[in-house]
Amino acid sequence: MRHILPKTIKTFKTSFDSNSISSEDNTKKGNEIASKFLKSESYNDEFDLMVHTSNNKATFGFDFLYKSEKKFIPELDPSVIYFSSAQLFSGMIYNYKKDLLRNSFSLKDIAKDKPNQSLDDTMKQFETFFQFASSYIIMLSASLEAFVNKSIPIDYTYTTKDGIEKDIEWIHRQSIDFKTKKIIPNCTERDYTVEHEAKYQEILAIKNFRNDLIHLTPKNEITNTKYKEFYRKVIDFKYSEVIYSIRHYINYHEEGLIEECPCDNKFHFDIIKK
Repeated sequence: MRHILPKTIKTFKTSFDSNSISSEDNTKKGNEIASKFLKSESYNDEFDLMVHTSNNKATFGFDFLYKSEKKFIPELDPSVIYFSSAQLFSGMIYNYKKDLLRNSFSLKDIAKDKPNQSLDDTMKQFETFFQFASSYIIMLSASLEAFVNKSIPIDYTYTTKDGIEKDIEWIHRQSIDFKTKKIIPNCTERDYTVEHEAKYQEILAIKNFRNDLIHLTPKNEITNTKYKEFYRKVIDFKYSEVIYSIRHYINYHEEGLIEECPCDNKFHFDIIKK
C-alpha cells in the first residue's frame, strides 16, 4: 500500500474567485472583528476560520499563536492521520521480524557451542520489531475509533433497554464493539458487521490485540517469564492483512476517505543511525 493522502475535515468547492474579494466588500463591523481577532494573543473559538485557495476551494482550520503571530493550520481528519501513521510503520515490520527470527540463536546451537550473535543484538532486534508492530496496531485502532466517533451525529441519542436516553458524550465513552454494532448501523442504515462479517472479525482481532497491548499484565503463575504467550502472539500476528480491513470499513462508510497517493514514491518510518 502506498502512502496515504491527508484529508481535511471540511473542504468545499466555491463558485467565486477569492482574488476578486477585498476588505472593502466586507462590512465595517466585519473588518473590525477581523482586525481585533488578528491582534489578539488569545484564542476565540466562537469564530470559524477558512482559507480560500487558488483552485476555488474553501478549507476550514484553526489558529495557533506562534511568537505573537496567529498561524492558520488546516483541520485534518485524524482518522486519516492515524491510518497514514500505521501505513508508514507497516513498511519495516516484516524486515525487523525477519532479522529477529533469522539471527536469534537456536537452542540446538547453544548445546553444540556454535558461534551466534550476541544476546544484546537479539534484544535490540526484538525491541525494534515490537516498537514498530505495537505502534502499527495502536495507530490502526486509533484510526478506526476516530472515524467511528466522528461518524455519529452530535445530536444522536441512544435509548437503552430500560428506556433511558443517552447523549453523544455517553456514546463516545462506550466500546468500539458497541458503537460499530449498535450505533453506526442506526446512523447510516447500513450494517457492516452483517454485510462483511469476515472482515469485521479481522477488525475485532485488531481491537483485541490493541487492548492486550494497552492493558498488558503479567501472568500470575509462578514463573520467571511473564509475557511469553503475548510476545509469541506479537511475533505471529498477520500484520500485512489487517490494514486492508480497516481501510475497507472506513471507505465503506465514507467512500475514498482513505486514498493512496498516485505518486510512485515509497515512504516508511525507520530507525536511522547518525
